[in-house]
Amino acid sequence: MENLYTEGCIRTYTGKYINISNPKPTDIDILDIAHSLSRMPRFAGHTEHFISVAEHSVMCFKQANEVDKFQALMHDASEAYLVDVPSPVKAMIPNYYELESRLMCVISEALGFNWPMNDSIKKIDKIMLEIEWEEYVIGRKRPVYTSFDVSEAAFLNAFRYCFKM
Repeated sequence: MENLYTEGCIRTYTGKYINISNPKPTDIDILDIAHSLSRMPRFAGHTEHFISVAEHSVMCFKQANEVDKFQALMHDASEAYLVDVPSPVKAMIPNYYELESRLMCVISEALGFNWPMNDSIKKIDKIMLEIEWEEYVIGRKRPVYTSFDVSEAAFLNAFRYCFKM
């Protein structure tokens, strides 16, 4: 039987092993990112209806100008490997931000977008957080993407769009 555990590594959707403390650009695959983010809940799952990190990323992508679209789409890509940890919890985990930053640098190198995140993307992310909270948590609105597969496809379509610009 194949060993499914390699110390310090996680195994991804495409079957790769990624050492989280020492990731390499060759470890990164957009299919892993899209698949994982489409199945990862926003707000630690505290919503009436499931909303994925992929959907959030696509909404940020749609709000960004043409130059910033790719960075907006990818701004939470590290969560495909580290999961979506709520900010108050992240702040309590020693070295979390260092780990996240290192991983985002590797992801940006592998996929070709600028990192660290610029101020316009930070602003869009914050605005979308407030909108999502109002609509999906307080308002209990249904998300646009109604399944994991639809969310994943929307993310991959946005990714492909970034290379047609």
